[in-house]
Amino acid sequence: MDERQKRRAEYKSWKKGYYHLCTDGKKGTICHDEAEYVYLVNTISLLDLLFPVKVHFYEVMRSHLHLLLSGRGEHCVAVFDYVKRRINKRLVQDGHPPLPEDYDFKLIPVVDEDQMRKNGIYIARNASEVLNIRPGGYLFGSSMVFYSDVFRLFDTVRAGDLSERKLRKVFQTHVPIPPDRLIHPGLGMVLPQCFVDLDVLYKVFPTAKEFETRLVKDYEAFIEIADQIGEEITFSVEEAKDIVKQELMMEGRILSDLSNDDRCALAVRLNKKYRLDAVTLSQSIFIPARIISQALKSKKYHE
Repeated sequence: MDERQKRRAEYKSWKKGYYHLCTDGKKGTICHDEAEYVYLVNTISLLDLLFPVKVHFYEVMRSHLHLLLSGRGEHCVAVFDYVKRRINKRLVQDGHPPLPEDYDFKLIPVVDEDQMRKNGIYIARNASEVLNIRPGGYLFGSSMVFYSDVFRLFDTVRAGDLSERKLRKVFQTHVPIPPDRLIHPGLGMVLPQCFVDLDVLYKVFPTAKEFETRLVKDYEAFIEIADQIGEEITFSVEEAKDIVKQELMMEGRILSDLSNDDRCALAVRLNKKYRLDAVTLSQSIFIPARIISQALKSKKYHE
């Protein structure tokens, strides 16, 4: 049994709970155009009809997807296998190569409310990490309906008002679709408010303001979850400046009072804690990147 099989066997043994399922973002493209994004969202909308799971949050990206699910580990593994089969079917249908055999996923247990908050904001922020779009403004993720009334502006049609032939065309399946599922007639995409159970996220984010604050300010959460699922995350210079301010505020200090030696020590800590590179650190704590690079290599600041 190889490592992948061992990991799958372990996942299958996990009891019912909350899990963050993230597919491999480095081994293939799962969506080449808007129609394939829509198809994948519609696939996600089928999961609670086919498996004893609930979808609580999702974000579909070009090379991977994030799902916040509740259910047993074995059912989460079955969800991945089903989604992968559907993706491959559509890729081949559209003239693209299927995903490689070793295209895989990670399943991260979400064991308490703090972990739920961290995973929730990580998923909500995912698209804005690589696209020039704000969190909640992305069409192919469920955060657009979280603490939002914007979805009320969307034209919708009930699945129950469509013919069986039309439903099969939209979903590309013979699975019976609940009549109250809402579909955007222009995109042919199911809207998240009718199949995503957001209650657990409303519980851990009791106000929109708390959600927005953590979404912007909880840098440690972004790093923690990225490390768990093997993704890279990059902070902008403005975010790095805010990180510097937060770190110094906790210590009761301000940047203008720090010597160059203190700034080097701070740079080394922030590089380790937040993966900030020398150039970004240079623009955030205002000493040359060359000096920071030297400090990162020096034993003096790693004691």
